[in-house]
Amino acid sequence: MHSWGDKDFSDELFNQVDDAAEFIGHNLRKWFRVGVTQTKEKFGTARVYCHLGWSSFHCIFRPGYCWIPKWWPWSLDLKISEYVMPLLNRIVIPIQISGYRYFYQKAVKKWPHLREEILCCSDYPEYLKGL
Repeated sequence: MHSWGDKDFSDELFNQVDDAAEFIGHNLRKWFRVGVTQTKEKFGTARVYCHLGWSSFHCIFRPGYCWIPKWWPWSLDLKISEYVMPLLNRIVIPIQISGYRYFYQKAVKKWPHLREEILCCSDYPEYLKGL
């Protein structure tokens, strides 16, 4: 695995690690509605900060957004979500886990020379065993 101070780890490789993190985060948000709060390259590794499952309907329609727009019925959302989301998460979380694994796998196939940099700092390494 490359490290931040390595002489042979060029700016192009740093950009590819950042592209891999952005690829994973963008697709998880778009296709599996995973709450990805940030993607970046840090110290030569891909970082995709995310959480699985939903806590409210806002998380479904705007995954990864921390602020709530003024027009959003927040109090109603929380009252309904309290009862609906635990049931919905029983279905959603296994689907999101498979999507999480799928897009990490695609990133490793797209950037095979950066396999360790992509996998080493994942939020849920238990779901990536065997990649």
